[in-house]
Amino acid sequence: METYSEVIGLPVICVDNGKKVGSVTDVFFNPENRKVLAFLVDSASSGRSKYAILLKNVRSLGNDALIIDSKKVLMKVKPLKRSILTGNGKLTDMRVYSRKGDYFGLVKDILFNYETGDIEAVKVSNGLISDIIEGRDLIPLFGKVEFSEEIILINREAVEEISNTGGGLKNKFRNG
Repeated sequence: METYSEVIGLPVICVDNGKKVGSVTDVFFNPENRKVLAFLVDSASSGRSKYAILLKNVRSLGNDALIIDSKKVLMKVKPLKRSILTGNGKLTDMRVYSRKGDYFGLVKDILFNYETGDIEAVKVSNGLISDIIEGRDLIPLFGKVEFSEEIILINREAVEEISNTGGGLKNKFRNG
């Protein structure tokens, strides 16, 4: 499973010539389908041009690089925004609430499976102090989950499966 924060900044390397064509600058998500649609890339050769690599064109995604077959799979972002990449494609900083109205925090990281494109879970923050003391919570996105422009609503099953990521000073001292 990959995380949004670990993918950002990865070099994009072409198999056909072994060259770096750019770096991943963002991941475009489709919240309604809970899928990754594309990786946004700044091209190394054409200055600051923005390109997209559709998920289906990713050969592999490892810890150190995103691999594509050739530069031909790089697509200009503007035409894609008019067709495939609708909405803002972002999940970070969305607020997470339960259907009962309980607030869980802001999305700070997204866990996804690049082979299927499935968004599996989100890591939420309740603020810097809480992150330092308690760590962040991991909320699985299964069952009925609803997305709006700014809010994610999760059902009871997801609430019951919330787990702490193990960070935070409280856990360090308890386990240390």
